[in-house]
Amino acid sequence: MYKTKKKRAVDPNAPPRPTLLGHEKVLKDARIATEIQNKQVQTLTHRVEELERKLSNQTAYLSALHSTVASKIRS
Repeated sequence: MYKTKKKRAVDPNAPPRPTLLGHEKVLKDARIATEIQNKQVQTLTHRVEELERKLSNQTAYLSALHSTVASKIRS
């Protein structure tokens, strides 16, 4: 009544077939890499903001110092 399936010849040198577990591992590795990169971006963003704040303070200080020195030279 039912026909039996014929087995295909398997090439012994062929790479193994992909499995869903392999895909899950790839997705997990990609997710971990993305999380690491997000953390690095957040750290670098914080550092840039810190350095911009420092530069602004130094610029204001030097501007005030320059105006003080310039006014003393004129006097």
